[in-house]
Amino acid sequence: MISALVNSLLPLTILLSLMLLIRQPLRKSMDANTVYNLWLVIPLSLVLYFLPLPWQSLSWLSINEFSNLESQNGLIQRYLVSSSQTISQQLSTESLLGLWLSSTWILGFTLLISYWGLTQHNYRKALKLELLPNSKHQQQIFDSDANTLMLAQSSHIHSPILIGLFKQIIVIPEDFETLYTPEQQQLIISHEVCHFSQHHMWTNQLALMLLALFWFNPLAWRAYAAFRQDQEHSCDQVVLAQKHTQSRIQYCKALVLAAETSPPNAFTLLSFKQNGEQHFMFNRIEQIKQMSKAFSAKSTITKVAKLSLVTLVSSSLLAGVSYAGHQLHQDESSKAGIKKVVNGVSPTMRIEPKYPIEAAKAGTEGSVVLKFDVEADGSVSHVEVINGKPVNVFDKSAVTALKQWRYNATETSHTNLLVQLDFVMDGSSTKPESLIERIKVSQ
Repeated sequence: MISALVNSLLPLTILLSLMLLIRQPLRKSMDANTVYNLWLVIPLSLVLYFLPLPWQSLSWLSINEFSNLESQNGLIQRYLVSSSQTISQQLSTESLLGLWLSSTWILGFTLLISYWGLTQHNYRKALKLELLPNSKHQQQIFDSDANTLMLAQSSHIHSPILIGLFKQIIVIPEDFETLYTPEQQQLIISHEVCHFSQHHMWTNQLALMLLALFWFNPLAWRAYAAFRQDQEHSCDQVVLAQKHTQSRIQYCKALVLAAETSPPNAFTLLSFKQNGEQHFMFNRIEQIKQMSKAFSAKSTITKVAKLSLVTLVSSSLLAGVSYAGHQLHQDESSKAGIKKVVNGVSPTMRIEPKYPIEAAKAGTEGSVVLKFDVEADGSVSHVEVINGKPVNVFDKSAVTALKQWRYNATETSHTNLLVQLDFVMDGSSTKPESLIERIKVSQ
């Protein structure tokens, strides 16, 4: 899981940065609903990055065929043996680092999910809802074809909210009808119905899940807040699309009143007030003022051109991320395929040979080629030195170590496997030459 998150971190960061940069400039020249829908590029890109697509199968087949050819041509394993660091130490360090990263991520993910779940449960319990099945606002909801959406009131809220997933409810404060004018009431209810009709509650759960997965990325938190804001702009546009100027004025007054009278909620999934951010409320009002200019005939061609450009860029991003994911799959499949096909077995434990003390003091480097068998239980047997350079310097150390190696258990034994152990003083040393003799036969 950690490996997948790390692999997706770079493309996700690029996409989030790009979206955060372009959303506000785009909203000045395009409708809010289009800008909001652009956020769909993020989860789609993540899916495409890891999803094995049909056209990738040809490439994977070629990799396996290539691995088979290498196996038939006598490809052998080679391992570097350092005088300062052992293979087991490297594996141990990598395992500890992976365990630490996994534990840290799981802890953060679990704490976030638990906190959100507990806070939402306590918040829902504290509302003490009173259903209003015979209210005129309930009839407005039914007239909007939201037949499963219910209306309730609570004395513990100060602004209308939408709650629930499987059974969603619009909750209004007790003083709702005295606080807002009849027209404002209708507009507010329409706003919450818009959230319901466009399945924003489920969309927000997906966004929260992605945020929990990438909780360690600061851009993910900023992007989530921006996504929620664009969602509110989108609903504002839907509600006011066919309204006259007076209705828009009333709607703005309702936003101001909600901002002034409602304190921040502990955990509000969606709210007409949008979590008490007064500066954002005025930002919404400014956006509504510009809404009347958004669809003017004078700029229709320009807006269509910009929409086409956005569509092209989005498609290009998706294609690019898909290709990057394909390359990732290809690289991983290539490594896994070669490792499996070359010898038919995979090492599960490798003990690095001890670097001979005299050779280390003299700075001597070299290689040893060993032939060995792997039994059905994964143990190594019949180890034999095929070649060594310098002669008899590293042979004993290499044989002793190889006898302790373990491979994955298989149904049959594997004979006459080859491995070359390269003894070098440090990582900057030149890799020794291959000691496998190659003979070219020509007619």
